[in-house]
Amino acid sequence: MVNSLNKKISLGAFFEIYKIIIQNNPDIIHTHLIKPYAIAGLLNIILRRKFIFNYHGIFISRNSYYNFLEKAIYQVIHYLICFFKAVDIVLVPSEKSKQLLKSQTKLFPDPVVYYNGYHCGENNELDNNILKSISLLKNESTIIAVVGRLEREKRIDRALMLFSKMKSEGANIHLLVFGDGKLKDKLKRLASTLGTTDSVSFFDYTPNVESYFKYFDILLFTSEWEGLPITMWEAMANEVPIVAPDVGGFKEILAESKCGLVYKPGNLADAKEKIASLINDVNLRNKIGRNGKIAIEEKYSSRNFISTIENIYFDLMNRTL
Repeated sequence: MVNSLNKKISLGAFFEIYKIIIQNNPDIIHTHLIKPYAIAGLLNIILRRKFIFNYHGIFISRNSYYNFLEKAIYQVIHYLICFFKAVDIVLVPSEKSKQLLKSQTKLFPDPVVYYNGYHCGENNELDNNILKSISLLKNESTIIAVVGRLEREKRIDRALMLFSKMKSEGANIHLLVFGDGKLKDKLKRLASTLGTTDSVSFFDYTPNVESYFKYFDILLFTSEWEGLPITMWEAMANEVPIVAPDVGGFKEILAESKCGLVYKPGNLADAKEKIASLINDVNLRNKIGRNGKIAIEEKYSSRNFISTIENIYFDLMNRTL
């Protein structure tokens, strides 16, 4: 609704958000990401609504998308918002995220941890061309998939280098990359440079991508940082084992539910070892996959997630009584 948020700096976004708040008169303002937090938080110094900031794995000081001056401006805004106590609750998607955020700022109230949920609904309509392509590949090799924005924080280049190394060692694997973004062309060139063009398939942005998960053997993450991506939950719901770095809340979910393997961030040798263990042991792969489905059904359902957020909202509103 606020197109001016697409701009790096925009006074228009400030006035547009103010207008939306005044017209709709919400009891709670719930913001995600730094720019909306900064704009709505400044407004809330005056408006004094109940205010929630939702952290997703990166804050101001470690944000590579901002230069020094931009970080300094956001830090001043953050200080003002907290000084005037315009933020009531900070939500974080994992215990690891809580620790990370507290290491970056001491100004917030103690963050509240929640976990996303997932609804195991019916599969949506599939693209027959994509389905045929994946089915043919699956008959010939182990399918490793990467799903996400082709942006720098996802570090898809690491996935390509890891894949190239495993192929050179004789692994019978094929890599599927689902997603779009600024780095798409650069990543395709990297695949060509690595000599893996014939065994890497780029599908760009794909509607209903979760419907294809059941055809994957392994879902791979190589992210620099994360909160808890929805693709992790989608893989669990479709009984797909996950290999992910120890960033964000991956380890909390994957280790506790025994539905994936976690490697040291940036350590491709460790990641390669974890992937190889799943490729070489189909029974282990199937067991880990089933554990994910059980965890979704018993602990991480959308029902539990909705209940958690509702309770947070109701408790927040009751603070005025």
